Amino acid sequence: MAALDHLRRAGLTVESVADRLRVSPVDRITDPMRQFIREHVTELLAELSAANDSTHPPAAPAPTEQSATYPTRHVLTAATASPEWRQSRDQYISHLMACRACYAPTARYCAAGAELRAQYDRTPMEPNP
Repeated sequence: MAALDHLRRAGLTVESVADRLRVSPVDRITDPMRQFIREHVTELLAELSAANDSTHPPAAPAPTEQSATYPTRHVLTAATASPEWRQSRDQYISHLMACRACYAPTARYCAAGAELRAQYDRTPMEPNP
């Protein structure tokens, strides 16, 4: 039960549905955890079938195709943003903090501040593959 215990310690729920694994909640599954699941899928299925003896109620019915597929979520934050975007943001904010002519709440900028704001707006947040 080592593989199953590893996932449960990570706060994940693992179920066997029609010889497939259902792991939830999806937002807690990290990329290293996905890799672990892929490498240990047969071991996890064996552990689940051994844990489900005849004293347990039958498993839930198989999910419909729509509910079985989970959307891939990629949340864009400063932590996941491209280095170019972070640099552009930092230059813009540093200028705002030092420039007495710029006032962001009313979109009033000096010439340098206006150019830094435009560069910040043009820079994509998504990292280039």
